[in-house]
Amino acid sequence: MSKSALSLTPEFQSFKSSLTRQRITVEDNSGEGVWTVYDTGPNEVRCPLIMIAPLSGSAQVYYKQVLALSSKGIRVMSVEGPVCWSEGKWCSSFRHLLYHFNLDKVHLFGAGLGGYLAQKFAEITFRNPMVVSLVLCNSFSDTSEYSKGTVPSLFYMMPAFALKRQVLSTFPSTSDNGHVADSIDFMVEQVENMERSGLASRLVIGSTGSYVEPQRLRHLNITLIEGFDNSGVSEKLQDDVQKCYPDAKRAQIKRGGVFPYLAAAQEVNIYLLIHLQVFVKTRYTPYQKDSEPVVE
Repeated sequence: MSKSALSLTPEFQSFKSSLTRQRITVEDNSGEGVWTVYDTGPNEVRCPLIMIAPLSGSAQVYYKQVLALSSKGIRVMSVEGPVCWSEGKWCSSFRHLLYHFNLDKVHLFGAGLGGYLAQKFAEITFRNPMVVSLVLCNSFSDTSEYSKGTVPSLFYMMPAFALKRQVLSTFPSTSDNGHVADSIDFMVEQVENMERSGLASRLVIGSTGSYVEPQRLRHLNITLIEGFDNSGVSEKLQDDVQKCYPDAKRAQIKRGGVFPYLAAAQEVNIYLLIHLQVFVKTRYTPYQKDSEPVVE
């Protein structure tokens, strides 16, 4: 398979050459799991922004955010979870990943399934809060729509090519917007490089009917990043998220497609900076102290 245009850019090559891909093994009650982590920015920051990979990609998909935000003194971590066959096991493993890095408070960003898992983690830790804020990009709060007509247990047995075909069938075939088209090509490449077990486990989680209990999250500072064009999320699911968080800030992108963090990265990065500015000069700042912007 030929390389996508984005994977050949100097920006992506700089990301791969300048940042170390960490492989972190954590252990909880359900066993061991290996996380892939890119950790950049000042290590002394104790409340970083953690970006959770979507169903169809690795921790590399947020390279544009990692490079741009870390250059402003923000600690950004992009993470890709281990093989977990339930959202509960994923959340348990993620909690132990935070323990590994000595973190008890974090800001979370998630797109698609990554956003759903970010909400579930905030939900299960609400009595002893670990999540300070959420940014949800083209995400959802209920997986029941994806469970219709599917048998999650079949994903355990399907070969890699069938799993990849299942995911790629949900992608737009093309776009007349060059940035959106490039983002699709990059994500196709990401899917083709995924291992069978990792992809199968994400499909199982995403198609097992479940939902977020929003009453446990409404105290959080939440921003919803939504696409006007083909966002890959149905109008019903988008409406459901908005109803879950009526006080959330809404950030709308006109031409970002399914993967706005790639196709409209500059807009997404601006929205992230606006979201995080609320925490400047507080104990929850993701900034290095001497890099904090002036709040007017």
